[in-house]
Amino acid sequence: LIEVPVERARWRLIEEIMSCTAFNALVRTTVPSGRARRLRRALRASSANEGGDASAAADEEPVPPGCSRYAVIIKKPLGMYLETDKQGNIFVAELIPGGAAEASGLINVGDRLLATSAIVFNSSMDYGGVSVKKGEEQIRFSTRGESFDTVMAAISTWPAPRKMKLEFQRCDVVDETNA
Repeated sequence: LIEVPVERARWRLIEEIMSCTAFNALVRTTVPSGRARRLRRALRASSANEGGDASAAADEEPVPPGCSRYAVIIKKPLGMYLETDKQGNIFVAELIPGGAAEASGLINVGDRLLATSAIVFNSSMDYGGVSVKKGEEQIRFSTRGESFDTVMAAISTWPAPRKMKLEFQRCDVVDETNA
């Protein structure tokens, strides 16, 4: 993976997502029109946001006591359901039996997703009225401070046959009744 500045990578990823015909078709067919407009606005606002320092700081923040971080490389379909909590953290809600996440033996329900592989294109060429994207770049996309929909869109940029890297944080649950 190529490490690129977070704000530049986020901007390119969101721009790629917004220009993706499949994403726009999905939003048009699965999301009520008012919500689709809000989603597009949120993606544009996120790409224009100059506050990239929060995401960069998340990668440098120390691992909390009782927690560990790990990375897993698996193919899509990932075989897990992700959800968001009240603080905006994205975590594993459920593992699908026999799925890639369960087969890895590393991912557990409750693990927090910190980053994912994503694909961005840094240029395009126009060939007879057809826009062809080029300059594919593989990036590490931090989930810190990003909306659930943006993270899901980032995951969707990764082609299914390739293995993708997901980074998680697992914290031990303290049983206060025995403490």
